[in-house]
Amino acid sequence: MTSAFPRLFEPIQLGPRRAPNRVMRLATVTNLAEQNQVGDRLITHYRDVARGGAGTIVTEALRVHPSDRGRYAAILMYRPEVVPGLRRLADTVHAEGALLVAQLNHGGRQHFGRRLPTLWAPSAIACPRSGGVPHAMTAAEIEEVIAGFVLAAEHAREGGLDGVEVHGAQGHLVGQFVSPFSNQRTDAWGGSLENRLRFPREILCRIRARVGRDFTVGYRLGVEEFSPGGLTLEDSKQVACALAEDGLVDYLSLSQGNFNSLEMHLPDRHFPAVPFLDLHAGIKAAVGALPVVTCSRIKTPVEAEEILAAGKADMIGLCRALVADPEWPVKARTGRAAAIRLCIACNHCWALVTDGEPIACAINATLGRELELGPPAPAPRPKHVVVVGGGPAGLEAARIAAGRGHRVTVLEQSDQLGGKTRLAEEIPHHEEVALVRHFLISEVERLGVTVRTNVEATAELVAAEAPDAVILAAGATPLGPELPGDDSVPVSSSGGVVVAGMLPGDNLVIVDEDAYHWAAAVIDTATQQGKTVWIVTRFFEVLRELPMVSRIVMLRGLDEHRVVLRPNAFVDRIEGGGVVIRHYLSGREERVPKVAAVVWVGPQKANDELREALETRGISDVRVIGDAYMPRRLTDAIREGYLAGRAV
Repeated sequence: MTSAFPRLFEPIQLGPRRAPNRVMRLATVTNLAEQNQVGDRLITHYRDVARGGAGTIVTEALRVHPSDRGRYAAILMYRPEVVPGLRRLADTVHAEGALLVAQLNHGGRQHFGRRLPTLWAPSAIACPRSGGVPHAMTAAEIEEVIAGFVLAAEHAREGGLDGVEVHGAQGHLVGQFVSPFSNQRTDAWGGSLENRLRFPREILCRIRARVGRDFTVGYRLGVEEFSPGGLTLEDSKQVACALAEDGLVDYLSLSQGNFNSLEMHLPDRHFPAVPFLDLHAGIKAAVGALPVVTCSRIKTPVEAEEILAAGKADMIGLCRALVADPEWPVKARTGRAAAIRLCIACNHCWALVTDGEPIACAINATLGRELELGPPAPAPRPKHVVVVGGGPAGLEAARIAAGRGHRVTVLEQSDQLGGKTRLAEEIPHHEEVALVRHFLISEVERLGVTVRTNVEATAELVAAEAPDAVILAAGATPLGPELPGDDSVPVSSSGGVVVAGMLPGDNLVIVDEDAYHWAAAVIDTATQQGKTVWIVTRFFEVLRELPMVSRIVMLRGLDEHRVVLRPNAFVDRIEGGGVVIRHYLSGREERVPKVAAVVWVGPQKANDELREALETRGISDVRVIGDAYMPRRLTDAIREGYLAGRAV
C-alpha cells in the first residue's frame, strides 16, 4: 500500500539509531508510575502508544536529582533500582517496533503546587507565574545536578533504552540557566551567553563521554520565551547553532514559552493550528542537517505531511494528538486518517497530571486505564440495545456496544446527533468540540448502528423496540432560575446568550456556576454581543475549573474585552431594569443598571424520568449515564458511555 503521507512514514536516522518513521511521541506526564518505579500500568500505556505506530517515544520527564522529586508519580532516574523496570519498558516498546528515549529533567524553580516546595535555580529570582523565591544553587550543587543527569543517562543505557533527551525548554532548570530571564549569576555559570550555555554543554559533554557514540542524545530547546528579558528566536538560533557545532546532540526537539508564558506550552482552541511553526522553522534553517522536531497543535496527518514537505522540520512531535488517539500514526499509514479521533485542545489531560492525578483524556475513555480495561471483549450473546439520546454519552455507548457485536438502535429527539457538542460549532474558539460529534457519528455509521432522529423516546415506544437492554443518555435540560424582584430583566439559561445582543440594555450579566468550558463558550459568545459583560460567580475565581493554560488565555481575552469580573458574588435580585449583585461573603451590594439579560450557566435538570417508566414495563437492564444521571462534563459522558457499551 502506498501511503498518502510518504514523508511522514519514511525512516530517519537519530544519530546511531534509526526511527521507522517521523512521528515522535513527545514527553507526556502520565503519573502512572508505582512508587516512583516502572510498573505494569506504565508499561501497558507505553505499549499501546508504540502499538499505535509512533516511531519514537520519549518518556515523560524523569527526575535526575533528589532536589526535584516533585509531587508527581515520577520515575527517579538517579536511583539504580529503576533499571530493571526500564528494561521491561524498553523491551515492550521495542517489541512494537519503536525507539524509546528517556527525557531527563530538573524543574528548577518551576512548580504548580499551592504550597511552596524546595526550589533550586541559577538565581534567587521568583518566577512571576509559579512564585516562590528559589535557592540559588552553589557551584557544588551545580556539579551535583550535572552528575545526576549523567547518572540518569547511564541508567537509561543500562535499561536498554535507545537514548536520552535533555530537557532544556519550557522554563525548567536547564533552560533557566540559559535564559537571562532567570539567570543573573556573575560567576562562570552566568552573564554572557557562552557562560549561560555552560550548564547544558557540561551536561551533554559528560553524558556523551559516559554513554558513547552508539547511544542517541537529544536536546529539547525552547525557541522563544515570550517574556521581557527572556530568550528570543535570535538568541535560540545562537544556542541551536552552538549545540550543533559541538556535535554532541543527534537531534533538537523544539518547544516555546516558560512558566511566565505557560499558555504557550499547550496552545488551546483560541490559537490557530500549528501557531509556532515559523519560529521552529527558523531553528531548522539555522542548524542545517541536524534533525529538528517541531510540535504544538498539529492535529492531522495532512498538516504533518505539509510541514515535512516544506522542509520546516524533520520530525513531527505529537503529545495531545496521541492522548486523544494513540492509533493516530497507524491509522494515517494504513489509509484510515478519516477515522482518527482528533484532539479538541481542551487541555483536560494537562490539568489532571499537573494536579498529580493519573493521565486521562476528555474524549478517550481508555487513556491511562489501559491495564484495567484492555480492548472490549466481543459480546458472548448479541443483544438488541436501545440507546436513548444521541449526544456524546449515547453515541459512545452505541459505538462500543456495536463494536462488540450488539444490534444497536439510537433514538434522538432532535433532528441532529451530537447534543451540546452540536452547539459548539457556532461558538468562536470552541468550534473544535464538534470534532467529537463528527468522530462518533462516523463510527456509528461505520458499525451499522440504526439511528432514528426526531423521535421522542416514550416508555411505550422504547418497549415496542423489544430491547434486551436500554442505555438512557437523554442528557439534561439547562435551567434559568427565578430571581426575586420586579421581573424587569429577562433571565435565561445558557442558550439565551445568543439573542441577548438584540435586547435593549447596555449590560449583560453572566452567572457562572459551571466554571468550565461550557461557561467559557457562553462568555466568549457574550463578548461578541456589543454590550458590557459582567461575570458573576460564587466561586473564588472566575472559570475556576478551566485548566490553567486555558484560563490564562480566557482571562487575557476577558480583560481585552473589558469584561467586569465579580467573584465571590451572586445576583440577589432584579430592580428597575437592572440587577443587584451581592458579595457572597461580606453581603456588600452593587447595582448594575440597564441590563439586557441575566444568563445563567450551570444549573441543569437531569432527564432521567424514563428509567422508572421502563422498569415498570419489565425492562430490568436500564443504565442511566452522562448528564441524564448527573449533569457534569464531556469527559464523564464519554467515560460512562464507554463503560456502559462495554458492560451491556
